[in-house]
Amino acid sequence: FMMHLFFATENVGFGVILLILAGALACVMGVHLVGSVGGGDMPVCITVLNSYSGWALVAEGFLLKSTVLTIVGSLIGFSGAILTK
Repeated sequence: FMMHLFFATENVGFGVILLILAGALACVMGVHLVGSVGGGDMPVCITVLNSYSGWALVAEGFLLKSTVLTIVGSLIGFSGAILTK
């Protein structure tokens, strides 16, 4: 919904406000994800976040049509997914 508003608007100020809101929402979601993890499970949480960065790299590789980014991102994402179990 916010992405549609961001691309549909021509007002620069409104677009900046939407970007700030998206960043704040991502920050709150990240704190919520990590905040409930105890000390013994922190390596699992770090592995999950590492896996997320790999999948984001895969998406970037697809958008840029870069085979190297896609392969490296899939290796990072999949290894993080294996280590999480």
